[in-house]
Amino acid sequence: MGQPDQEPSRLAAEISSDWPFVDREARLRTVLEMVGGPAPAAVVVSGGHGVGRTRLAQEVIRTLRERGQRTEWVTGTRGAAAIPLGALAHLVPVAGASSDPTAAWQAMAAALDPDGTEGGPVVVGIDDAHLLDDLSATLAHKLVLTRMASVVLTVCTGAKAPDVVAALWKDRLAPRVELTPWTREQVGHLLTAVLGGTVNSRTTEFLWNTSHGSVTFLHELVQAGRETARLREVDGAWRWEGDIARTERLGDLLQAELGELTAPEREAAELLAVGGSLELGDWVDLTSPGVIASLERRGMVIIDQSARHPVAQLTQPLHAWELRAQMPQTTARRLRSMLTTSPSVQRWMREEPLRVGTLLIQPDGPAVEPSVLARTARQANASSDHALAEQLARAALNGGAGTTAITALAEALRWQGRHAEAEHVASEPVPGTLAERQELTITRMLNLFYGLGAVAQAFTPPTGAPSTVADDRAHLSGGRRPPDPVGALQSLLSFAAGRPQQAVDRAGDEWFGPSVDAYAQLWTCAARTSALAVLGRTEEAVVSAARGWTVLEQCRDEVELSTARAALAQGELLALELSGRLRQARVRALELHRATLARASSAADGISALGLGSVALATGHVDRAIRWLTEAAARLDRSDPLGLLQLCRAKLAQAHALLGHHESARAFLPRIDLPSARIFEPELFLAHAWAAAADHREEEAAAAACRAASSAAGMGQLALEGRALHTAVRLGRATGVTRRLRELAEEVGSRLFDAFARHAEAVAGGLGESLDDVATEFESLDARLLAADAAAQASEAHARAGHRRRATISAARAVGLSRASGGIHTPALERLGSRSLTARELQVAEMAAEGVSNRSIAHKLELSVRTVETHLANAYAKLGISTRAALPEALGAMAGTSSLPYYSLPY
Repeated sequence: MGQPDQEPSRLAAEISSDWPFVDREARLRTVLEMVGGPAPAAVVVSGGHGVGRTRLAQEVIRTLRERGQRTEWVTGTRGAAAIPLGALAHLVPVAGASSDPTAAWQAMAAALDPDGTEGGPVVVGIDDAHLLDDLSATLAHKLVLTRMASVVLTVCTGAKAPDVVAALWKDRLAPRVELTPWTREQVGHLLTAVLGGTVNSRTTEFLWNTSHGSVTFLHELVQAGRETARLREVDGAWRWEGDIARTERLGDLLQAELGELTAPEREAAELLAVGGSLELGDWVDLTSPGVIASLERRGMVIIDQSARHPVAQLTQPLHAWELRAQMPQTTARRLRSMLTTSPSVQRWMREEPLRVGTLLIQPDGPAVEPSVLARTARQANASSDHALAEQLARAALNGGAGTTAITALAEALRWQGRHAEAEHVASEPVPGTLAERQELTITRMLNLFYGLGAVAQAFTPPTGAPSTVADDRAHLSGGRRPPDPVGALQSLLSFAAGRPQQAVDRAGDEWFGPSVDAYAQLWTCAARTSALAVLGRTEEAVVSAARGWTVLEQCRDEVELSTARAALAQGELLALELSGRLRQARVRALELHRATLARASSAADGISALGLGSVALATGHVDRAIRWLTEAAARLDRSDPLGLLQLCRAKLAQAHALLGHHESARAFLPRIDLPSARIFEPELFLAHAWAAAADHREEEAAAAACRAASSAAGMGQLALEGRALHTAVRLGRATGVTRRLRELAEEVGSRLFDAFARHAEAVAGGLGESLDDVATEFESLDARLLAADAAAQASEAHARAGHRRRATISAARAVGLSRASGGIHTPALERLGSRSLTARELQVAEMAAEGVSNRSIAHKLELSVRTVETHLANAYAKLGISTRAALPEALGAMAGTSSLPYYSLPY
């Protein structure tokens, strides 16, 4: 363990100095503006533990030293605080001055000697000024007051500082710059810079939450993770697997902070570490008001005042983790016993048992009924914590619980990718009520369909199951099932099996009557949203999604709530994408992803990453699509509760092909013979189409796109048929699909599909100007990938018509859109060839348009005059002009084709 004088701030300075300085540039500029001028000035940098106070001050000192200014560094420590002038001794060289304030000041003033300094005033950095001894604090105050030097001080927010130090900002002698804990986005940027690659978003979330925005703790977590292989690069992305890895350095850092606690303070903190949280009134009863007040002043705890009864918890998750790790078992048992008897925990066990779920599974935890454990397992599944749900369900079964616990266990196993185990559990005959057997049927149907690929068995529940009874009643009443969750789930499975119209027919308007409960309506909305989207009824699909989110709020811990939520999210994003609302889809995908990260880690992480990747691909941000789809595939490969892995791989293959990554595209090509989720078959054909295009097998590529359209048409997926036919247009086969695209545009009735049809008609007719208009329409829809192809094909049409300038302008537009999309490669873009200006030709032409002579251009670009003349001749030919005077107008027309701005996604 660390020595008593090894303060957290010292350790922080030591371990973070080798990390890149990112995302604090604005603060650095602010401080430099304050103290980097010709006149001496002072500033106080404050913030909590580990937020980068020391690092920022060091960067200020380093920058000013590089500018030629003399700098000094002072460090306050707890150990030196008892020694007069302990911190500033190196600036007071006169012997005996430490006992005489006046002599000490004179000696320090002579040592700094500002009048003899060149390059500006001396700059003194004083780190952890709140730990200065009284004499050092007095000298620091006078240094600021007299403006003998520029001073940068750092102080810990909430720490008690000497009065003369506190007076610096209270008396406005020095402005105070407050550093807050690092945000999720800042931690993501820092991790990317440190690890040198993509970081899985759940890993970023975990490290941000665990470090609580402290760079000091983040540094140690990363180091510990890499040393123990918990943090490693898998499939091109860094991800954390397993629990927190404890190393000696991390332990030293935590103990340096926790070692300051008194025995009563430590026990009070341990209570929160074991319980996670506790109502403030109970915590006071179990400890004392004085102890709690002391912990609050230290910033060790936070009190949530938003609840009916204020709730306390430790501020820093790592403090809780370290306290538990170092806690003797006898102490842990005693504290759990104290917590169990507290009124708030007793009430939570009755009303919100998941809040104390980890207590309930302890061997010496509170005695609760098996039914309570089963109900808590349901809640854990609903919050995506399937590992905890498994533990709770097994504990409930060991206590004699019945069908409810079996259902919870089967769901937990299914979401963890353990489908054979889930079927074994779910298929055991057990007694139960109609509602309990209905819930078990739902989980088993999902497991059979998505997990085991037993499609027929999934649609034929065992004899006596609630769905069978309902089917009998439906037969007697004319074929329609009465609304119930099992019937609604069958609608979702019908959609996934490639029968979207049947899914809509199964779930008609009667499923939203006043007698239908919210749970059945939720499954109905999940099925209808996706089915309506692919049928081309996107407006109805968007309305269905909104209704689904409304009824979801009325569902608390129902079986497979995570599945219904994920299916609804996928359907909504699909509807927004196919309706051409790509900007709205991007925002919504981000919202859904953040909501997923707010819950426990699960396969839902992969599903939400798939949503982000799909939208990025649709909007033409292909490199970003690969980032998200790679993350999604890695997660879904471990557990795929909705059968989305093949769809994800298909989109990955398309994205890699569009960037010209031939080998990667082929590696991700999915098999076409899907065992269950046949609805995605058209996307698989499109993956093969783009992979063939990347290998310059254009006829094969166009044929695969047409097969995708045929597959979609066979399932009634009008929207997917239209998208596949439009892909065929982009791949060079417009003539045979133009009429059908116009029919689909009239039937679907959206701007996107109208643009599809106009694109086909313009290509078939060789209409360059119309293709330019189509490119503009695609850009306005934020579909820059489609716009790039339309502009490239416009260039071809203009060139065939002999309009060289227009051909070059359209080509420049296509190239710009391609570059903005990460440098995409499609047959149309690759055929641009000599019609687009090269980067060097454009550079030379722009300089010539500004009136720079050929000789001057050659000198500036280190080229020969003849090479400059050749570049200009090529530019003239491509732009369809013959004189230098025509360059400004021609280049101006090219500049007018810049693409719309893109607002970046996170991480």
